[in-house]
Amino acid sequence: MRRVDLHLHTTASDGELSPPVVIERARAIGLEAVAITDHDTTAGIPEAQAAAGKRLLVIPGIELSAEDDKLDVHMLGYFLDWQAGDFQARLAGFRDDRLKRGQRIVEKLAALGLPVAWQRVLELADGGAVGRPHIARAMVEAGFVATVGEAFDRYLHTGGPAYVSRERLTPEAAVALIHQAGGAAVLAHPAVLPDYAAMVERLIPAGLDGVEVVHPLNSEVVRDNLRGLAARCGLVMTGGSDFHGSESEPLGSVTPPPGCVAALRERAARYQKG
Repeated sequence: MRRVDLHLHTTASDGELSPPVVIERARAIGLEAVAITDHDTTAGIPEAQAAAGKRLLVIPGIELSAEDDKLDVHMLGYFLDWQAGDFQARLAGFRDDRLKRGQRIVEKLAALGLPVAWQRVLELADGGAVGRPHIARAMVEAGFVATVGEAFDRYLHTGGPAYVSRERLTPEAAVALIHQAGGAAVLAHPAVLPDYAAMVERLIPAGLDGVEVVHPLNSEVVRDNLRGLAARCGLVMTGGSDFHGSESEPLGSVTPPPGCVAALRERAARYQKG
């Protein structure tokens, strides 16, 4: 069975490792295909593909943040025409909004008596799309919390005392944007949603292509439920480690169902021009 990991983050967004290092580790453990799915950016894809050579397939991907009734709904895109100008223009707008949001979060933290240097947040982002994990790491460095997880649990979670909302797509709009970029759209880590089955059913008319069945947050019960739902709705079953770095599941620790790479490629072909 082909060893793949279809959910990886790099320093292009909120991962700890650069794209070449992620690829080096993927090759070292014998992976044959990976997807770079950074948040709202494709900046890590060219470096990853250049580092991979011919023995490791790097699927161009993304993870878009959508929102429904104040719930975060993340959508993964695979086999994107990621260099398309209109697609990149939309992503640039999302990243600009992320930057403004990060500044407001830092201001909120200061008002709570937790001053974090904005310059340090930018240094931790290292030129990538700024996200809450960068602020959380700055909080750890400043001694305000012991771990990134604690920063989220106490301050940065949705609705938390330092939380700031930002421009979001609807889940349907996220599916449409991925399709416009020639990619297959997959609902990410469904277990974080209170009613993932309803969300899947809702997104079928929008053209949802798949669902992330195998993910560290999905229990075996959830995985079984998702397998049945995917089979009934004709969806591609995918999976990945959601690797970010030291505080996440190890790269390659989650194996998606066999045949998912070919199935995603086939679904993406429906939306590709020419």
